[in-house]
Amino acid sequence: MLAPLEGALMVAAGCKQCKPETGMIPGCDGCYGQIRRIPICLAHTNRLIANSNDMDARSRLPRYLAGLVFFLSLLPVMAPGVTGLDLFEAEVPVSSQTPAERSTAMQQALASVLVRVTGQRELLQQSPGRALLGSAGNYVQQYRYFTVPDSVPPQLMMRVRFDGEAVRQALRQQGVAFWGDAERPDTLVWLAVEDRGRRYIVSAQDGTQAGQQLELASRQRGIPLLFPLMDLEDQSRVQFSDLWGGFFDHALEASQRYNPQAILIGRLNRSRTGSWVARWNLQVAGNPSSWTNSDNQLAGVLNSGIDNVADTLASRLAVREAGSHTGMVSVRVDDIRTLAAYARVNDYLASLTAVRQLQVEEVSPTSVNYALQLDGTLQGLTQTIAIGTVLEPDPTGTPATYRLRQ
Repeated sequence: MLAPLEGALMVAAGCKQCKPETGMIPGCDGCYGQIRRIPICLAHTNRLIANSNDMDARSRLPRYLAGLVFFLSLLPVMAPGVTGLDLFEAEVPVSSQTPAERSTAMQQALASVLVRVTGQRELLQQSPGRALLGSAGNYVQQYRYFTVPDSVPPQLMMRVRFDGEAVRQALRQQGVAFWGDAERPDTLVWLAVEDRGRRYIVSAQDGTQAGQQLELASRQRGIPLLFPLMDLEDQSRVQFSDLWGGFFDHALEASQRYNPQAILIGRLNRSRTGSWVARWNLQVAGNPSSWTNSDNQLAGVLNSGIDNVADTLASRLAVREAGSHTGMVSVRVDDIRTLAAYARVNDYLASLTAVRQLQVEEVSPTSVNYALQLDGTLQGLTQTIAIGTVLEPDPTGTPATYRLRQ
């Protein structure tokens, strides 16, 4: 019986059932020339592999596989830009639609975007940031006005979307690090709140003011947040007293069901004077960091907490993109046993900000060797992969070797 990966590659290379809308050439034995589009053929692949009577196709496997490996080694797969369009979009309040007001709003919107995609709040006071803000209109892709629903009096807003590639190129020219979409870990929040006698743990869709403000602050900084369901399973494993007393083991264990890439544990209380005090602990790839902040307003204390999360993550994961290509490094990924797994690894590596270009060097039945052209360092790439959910380090500790997470 054919190994899944080999069979998948064979069928995709000479698929005679592809239709024009799939993007491959119908009925073409040279279809492996369209190797970048192999994943589209997966439905045909799985069906044809199951047909053990296709002896003719089996006999052609060595020729197709050899041709496939040859083309894989020659065709580079270029890393795309950031696909999360929300990273380059911002909304700001305006009082009118005059040109002067519009120009100011565009600068304010770009300021929000720059902080989000670099993770550096101080950039706005530095010369690279001021230079970009001075020409904010040059990076605008589109904008529109809208009124906040049910606002009294009506609040006019301006939504601005910037050209992500143009902004990224400008940051690269200024030598400013870029924090891409793929380097933003899903962060699970366990927050215990005490508000004048009321105690609760913020949960998904609980509608509390604290939860809503956390979501608003996380969107502003581009941090994908998760909240626990606090269903019977969570309630049996995590108590309010655990979070309040700084006993995090139960929360860390309960977090495994959500498969987060980072965990933020906090306790928040309002003092007798009305001010808010928060204590936070952030766990990323086994590296904890803690801090305390306070504010007279709930929004202020939670915004400050999320700002610290974003600052910490960006300092570890943002990539200072080189003005010219860096050298090639070799990386091996094991446990790639199907075409879907191969496509998943390719897409993941290509999405990383640090990967300028990737090229397949060698394919074996269960592993693929890649040549990666990097912005930044191999160490930085390793840090990014460590927080991800696609790859994990090789258990033997072999450098630049990973395996697909199951």
